[in-house]
Amino acid sequence: MKMLSTYRFGVGLLLALFVGSVAYAQEMIGVVSALSGNATIVRNSVEITAKSGTPVFQDDVINSAKNSRIQILLKDQTAINLGANASLTIDAFVYSDEAENVAVKVSKGAFKFISGKVATKNPEKVTVETPVATIGVRGTEFVGVINPQDSKIALLDGKIEVANDLGSQLVEVPGFGVSIDTAGVISPPVKFSQSELESVLNAV
Repeated sequence: MKMLSTYRFGVGLLLALFVGSVAYAQEMIGVVSALSGNATIVRNSVEITAKSGTPVFQDDVINSAKNSRIQILLKDQTAINLGANASLTIDAFVYSDEAENVAVKVSKGAFKFISGKVATKNPEKVTVETPVATIGVRGTEFVGVINPQDSKIALLDGKIEVANDLGSQLVEVPGFGVSIDTAGVISPPVKFSQSELESVLNAV
């Protein structure tokens, strides 16, 4: 979806929100940069309706509804797209001269991750956790689908390491990816068909 994939459009305007007030400058880490359909944000056990431009804070849980898509843009220009019925938690975000760290969790659904400035300087400080594996980001763009039956992660650019207690796989070739079965076994990297990639990309 063009609205979600061209996240750099309007970045300056969106990031201006970070200095809009003293309170937000201290705590706000991102914004809802695009939304099609409906989504909610659970913050401090309170559910709020997400809109384009809604501030995002650490520990927020973002949930997309049926037939909906949402994009989150973090302060370092990390972008995360979610498809329908997906869930994202911002576990940690630090972006300063003293320290940098990005850790997010995708619990279910289709997603796309585009790494930002933290990954450019300190790629080992960026991780994407899922119920079946943790993805180490190495200056990266990738997509995935997380579900109980068969989860898939496919590389679009850069490289990723997909790991859990049963092992790990390094994916270095764009268009290749791995599957994780119900037992948690990560497959060796294989080339995804164009239709498989388009299916996920069209969902986010």
